[in-house]
Amino acid sequence: MKNIFNIVGFQLSWWGCVLGVKSGIVYLGPVLMSIFLILHFYFYTSDYTEIRLIILFGLIGTMIDTSMAYYGIFNYNGTYTPTTFIAPLWITSMWCGFSATVNHSLSWLKNRYFASILLGAVSGPLSYLAGVKFGAIEFSTLPIIAIGVVALFYAVTIPLIYWVNERLIKNNGS
Repeated sequence: MKNIFNIVGFQLSWWGCVLGVKSGIVYLGPVLMSIFLILHFYFYTSDYTEIRLIILFGLIGTMIDTSMAYYGIFNYNGTYTPTTFIAPLWITSMWCGFSATVNHSLSWLKNRYFASILLGAVSGPLSYLAGVKFGAIEFSTLPIIAIGVVALFYAVTIPLIYWVNERLIKNNGS
């Protein structure tokens, strides 16, 4: 049951982020993601090592997405101001929510680094294509280049999340 809540809660919140931006309600997704994370910790886990993972990859993911925007791969809608390059809160909340799936609905990927590379290389671009389709982001370069860059970043980042998670658990003595 907890894995179903975990993946459904994340997916609903993810869609809240994208559709919130499309509808001009840019904080809808971050609010939904916050509710998801609060319920996740209240009902389904007492491992607060996971909070460190969520915060760390919220920051790392924000830096990755900020760098892609800064270097002209794409532009975000729903940003803090029209002139800021930092990835918007809805992107940060997506990274936080995704990080909360690592030990639950996506725990089957632990120690399966090739599978996590493949998941990142495929699902990362698909997520951004959905973001483009729903008007949350816009490619600033050729779509094939943007997709390639996103695939590369996610092919590295997803296994990195699992590797860091493993180290956090070991250092916590779990």
